[in-house]
Formats: sequence, C-alpha cells, structure tokens
Amino acid sequence: MLFLDEVVANLWTATQSLRFLGFEVGCRMTVVRLPSQALVLISPLPLKNGDRLRLDALGTVSHIIAPNRFHHLHFGAAQALYPQAQTWGALGLLEKRPDLEFDHTLDQPGQFEETLHYLPFRGFSSILPTGIQTVNETVFWHQPSGTMILTDIAYNFDDTFPFSTRLAAQVLGTYQSLRPSWLEKWGSRDKTVVEKSIRQVLAWDFDRVLPGHGSIIETGGKAQLKAGYEWLLGRSL
Repeated sequence: MLFLDEVVANLWTATQSLRFLGFEVGCRMTVVRLPSQALVLISPLPLKNGDRLRLDALGTVSHIIAPNRFHHLHFGAAQALYPQAQTWGALGLLEKRPDLEFDHTLDQPGQFEETLHYLPFRGFSSILPTGIQTVNETVFWHQPSGTMILTDIAYNFDDTFPFSTRLAAQVLGTYQSLRPSWLEKWGSRDKTVVEKSIRQVLAWDFDRVLPGHGSIIETGGKAQLKAGYEWLLGRSL
C-alpha cells in the first residue's frame, strides 16, 4: 500500500525502495491535483486496488506520465488501473517499450490547466552498463507552489540513505548536493544543448525541488540546481 505524503496543497509524493547497480536509491512518484480536480501521476509506482481508493479520494486520475526513457516499469499497471486516463510518454520510449500505449508524446513544451508546466530537457545522456543512453527527460513546474519536479537530471542523496549509497554518491558527486552525477557529465556530449535546457528550467520561478531519487529540497532548490549545472557544464550560468 502506498503512503501519500502531502508536500503542499494539491501536491503529494509517494516513495518506494529501488536498487540501482546494487545501491539503494529509492524512487518517487508525484501526484498533482489540477484546478479541475483532475490528478496527474508522474512516474507511477506499483498501484493496487487499495491505492486506487486513496487516489480516487483526492480527485480523478486523468493523466499518467512516464517522464523519461527509464521511468516506465510500472506504467502499464497504472494504465490498466485507470484505462480512461490520458497517457504520456517520453520521446523514444515507445520504441523501447512497444508493449505500452501512449496517447501523447512529450516532445514539446506544454502545460496542464495553466498550473503544471512541462519542458523536454534535451541533450542529456548517461553512461550505463549497456553504454551511453539518451534520457529524454521532461521536467515539470508546479507554478502555484513554486515546485520543480525532476526525475533523473539531478539527484540529492543525504544521510537518510544507507552508507553504501552515501559512499557511491560521494564518488559520483551527488552527495548532499542537487546535481547530476559524473555518469551524466561524461555521457552528455552536446553540452550546448544541455546548457540551453537548463537555462530554460532556471527561467522558471521555483524554490522547492522534488527529485526522482534522493531527498526533497524544500528551500533553496533553484540555487542548488544552478550550482549543480555549473559543475556539469564547466561554465557560468
């Protein structure tokens, strides 16, 4: 059963354990309620019938989003639970998961009810055991609360994570700091495109940041994200 934590009015998160390359990194789903009472699920976690009762008490699940090419494992289960919802997938995800169905592709900037804005973050890749992989992430800005919702373009691992994760985060540059790891710095070859994307993100007015992996940053998130990308790009923003 998911535990939904209310971060601010009309915005909730749920987390679960997730191991990546042998390390506990956790995973976060974000739920946004729009003015129409429609709910947007970003990076859905495993959902069961009991979870549906809790979500239905908040509003109507109308949009289910797989925000990049890696956060899709539980998308099909959420789609089956809410077949009436509009489904959104990152660019290139359909080729990776032809078994899934998407009503929309996240290939252009847009918004939901002038409340939840989204932007494709272009040029971002990571070095994985299978080679360099394009992430094709879309980032989200909940304008009323000044909250940025990220998935894999920045992490924030702190003392709430196991020792092995903290050690790995120190090596990769993501310990107690909102930034991408060295794997993304080396994997993202076209720094000019990444720079354009992060400049667009930093033009938004936000203070809180919800990363897909790592602890929430309640205040000062914009300054931390800016500093994190100065390190990646090796240039002043």
